[in-house]
Amino acid sequence: MAGRSSAFHYEHVIWDWNGTLLNDVLLCVDIANQLLAKHNDLRLDQAAYREVFGFPITAYYAKIGIDLQKESFDALTQKFFATYDRAVLDCSLHLGAQQLLGQFQNTDKQQYILTAAFKDSVLGLLQHFDIHHFFNEIEGLDNHRAESKVDRGLQLIRKRAIQPRQAVLIGDTLHDFEVAEAIGVDCILVANGHQSQRRLENGVGDKAKVVGRIEELLG
Repeated sequence: MAGRSSAFHYEHVIWDWNGTLLNDVLLCVDIANQLLAKHNDLRLDQAAYREVFGFPITAYYAKIGIDLQKESFDALTQKFFATYDRAVLDCSLHLGAQQLLGQFQNTDKQQYILTAAFKDSVLGLLQHFDIHHFFNEIEGLDNHRAESKVDRGLQLIRKRAIQPRQAVLIGDTLHDFEVAEAIGVDCILVANGHQSQRRLENGVGDKAKVVGRIEELLG
C-alpha cells in the first residue's frame, strides 16, 4: 500500500456494506444453518462460517455441502432473503462505524458504498440506521444474486472521475481485495466481518492492510 497506513490519507473512501459497516454475520450464520438443515447434518458456528464463506456464493454453498442439483440457487436465494430482509433490522452497525463515517465527512473525504447486495435494500437500511447522508454514491446490484462487484466498481470510478491512487476500498472479504485490485485502488480489510483475520492476512500478504476492528481506523 505504498506506505499508507490509514484511510485518512485518501480523498475517496469506497465502503463495502455487509460485514464491514453492517454487523450481519450472526444473522447470516443462522440462515445458513436453516438452509443446511434440508441438505446435510453440518452446522456452522461463527468461527467455522468465517473460514468457509466467500464468493461466488455458489462455491460457498458447494463447500458447505448444499446440493445445487437438489435445490436451485435461485430458490436458495429466495429463502435466504425471505428471512434476512425481516431480521436485518435487528442487526447493528459495527462499533465505531458511525463515528468513523463522521470523521471522514468532517475531513472532506468523499464516501461511497460498493456492495454486492440489492441496492434498494441497502438504501432502505442506510435510512434505517440514519447514515445515508454520509455517502455521495451507492453502487449495488439490481438483484439478490451477490455477484461480483468489479463492473460496478469500475462504473463508480468512471462516474465520479476518481483517481485510483487517491482512493481506498474498505471491506471484509478477499473479494473486496480482488475488486480493489481490479479497479486499481488500495485496500483495507477489517477482520470482524464475514472472513477471519487468518484468511484475510494469508490472502493478501503485504498487498493490503488488515485490521482487527473498524475502530482501529479512528483517528
